[in-house]
Amino acid sequence: MGRPVDALDIAALVIVAFCIRFLYGFGSRDKRLPPGPPTIPILGNAHQIPSQSVEKKFKEWADIYGPIYSLKIGAGTLIMLSDKRTVHDLLEKRSAIYSERPKDQQLMTALAENFAFWDANPAWRASRKIAAHFVSPKNLDETIMAIQEAEASQLMHDLLNAPEDFFNHVKRVTASVASIVIFGFRAPTPDSFWATCVYDAIDQINLATTPGSYLPIDQFPVLNYVPSFLVPSKQRAKTCFNTVSSIWIEAHSRVVARRQKGDHRMSLGDRLVSGEMKSDVKMTPRQEANFIGTLHQGAADTTSTMILTNILYLAKHPWIQKKAQEELDRVCGDRRMPTWDDFGDLPYINCIVKESMRMRPVLPTGVPVRVNRDDWFDGYLIPKDSTVFCPAYNIHMNADLYPDPETYNPDRYLDRPLLAMSYAGSPDYNNRDHYSYGAGRRICVGIHLAERTQWRLTARLLWAYSIKPEIDAKGNEIEVNTDAYEVGLLCSPMPFKVRFVPRSEKHVEVIKTDFQDVEEYLKTWE
Repeated sequence: MGRPVDALDIAALVIVAFCIRFLYGFGSRDKRLPPGPPTIPILGNAHQIPSQSVEKKFKEWADIYGPIYSLKIGAGTLIMLSDKRTVHDLLEKRSAIYSERPKDQQLMTALAENFAFWDANPAWRASRKIAAHFVSPKNLDETIMAIQEAEASQLMHDLLNAPEDFFNHVKRVTASVASIVIFGFRAPTPDSFWATCVYDAIDQINLATTPGSYLPIDQFPVLNYVPSFLVPSKQRAKTCFNTVSSIWIEAHSRVVARRQKGDHRMSLGDRLVSGEMKSDVKMTPRQEANFIGTLHQGAADTTSTMILTNILYLAKHPWIQKKAQEELDRVCGDRRMPTWDDFGDLPYINCIVKESMRMRPVLPTGVPVRVNRDDWFDGYLIPKDSTVFCPAYNIHMNADLYPDPETYNPDRYLDRPLLAMSYAGSPDYNNRDHYSYGAGRRICVGIHLAERTQWRLTARLLWAYSIKPEIDAKGNEIEVNTDAYEVGLLCSPMPFKVRFVPRSEKHVEVIKTDFQDVEEYLKTWE
């Protein structure tokens, strides 16, 4: 006979049963959650999320499970919002509880002083208040307009002299507009400090924060016990913070050094250094440097990406160019370039900007938020600390909201002539144009600067040039590939080739004269 079962045996059985039950339940979907794809123990849905084109998988699930669905990633819960009503009702109407950022150790280390990734705390509110004031429509239109239009003139001139280098020209101009506004310095060439610093910082951030490049410790807490030397992503996060901080400390020091020589300029950096503008929450010099550096990152890279997307799609759709150019010729003729004053008379340019953002949002899955308490919506539980996504791609490719969504068609926006913020801030959510800038309290703070820069550059590009595909040795046009995009934190077009053909000799003459008129003005920012 075997030995009798004692209390220790019973305790061991209870512990084993508890562990089995825990492991079986870990990663499973609570019945109260929104529906979603079937889970497996421990992993939940983690094994189903692809390393590339994740936005397409999110859209596939939205088609199956509806406008709100859930995913389980270990202990974590992801809530996906895929139509205009759910986004409005949760992120807009309940923004007070849907404004925190997800708990992500990698991001919290790499981007510790990037206010865009902070919770909605007093420091975040203070930083956003400063940014919103400085890039308000009033300030942009009264004090920054001349800078944007002068830089646009240089871009047209650069394309005349070296059209094959258009990628670098576009990156330079968006970095330069932002660096003048933020630091009081411009980037005269693509290899100047003020053009390269922002992209060097972004390269570091992409290296450390691209989804799939680091362990999901917050969803699988057991990974906390893996020794740091076996987790290179932890070191990448620390290196990212130190490298990016050093870039912006150098940029900040250049503002201080210039001012010490008596050279005071109109920029956000100048106003912070002088004390003319103060944060409601005191910043250290490093925090101040990272704050204004964060603004430079947001303004330069995302805008250049959208301009390049415009160029790519316009090269593939010459009839769209023709329609815009007919409008430009009617308003401006061949005697002058368009300016912001022409916005109301050139509605099709705005349609082109909106449609490119709909087709290829820079952040196709959006930047998620975290709900700070349990909430209920349409009978579903949204648990406290869930990560809530507003994936722009899901919404933009919804055929019920945007008929024939895979087709590039700026005409779909002819009935929405205003800027994006006019629709994002309206309670009429059904009339919203697109979601590339996000939603709720976390909507992009630089939306006004981004839209004005995009409109100006797109209008002038189409006024000055016909954008055509490259030709091969036999003189045949090489079809541009609008599906060739980089996979990473941002969605940006891979290098491509197009030709910028001046529309006439008169247009060339105006390009040259216009640049001569602003050349000396631009030098005042060097």
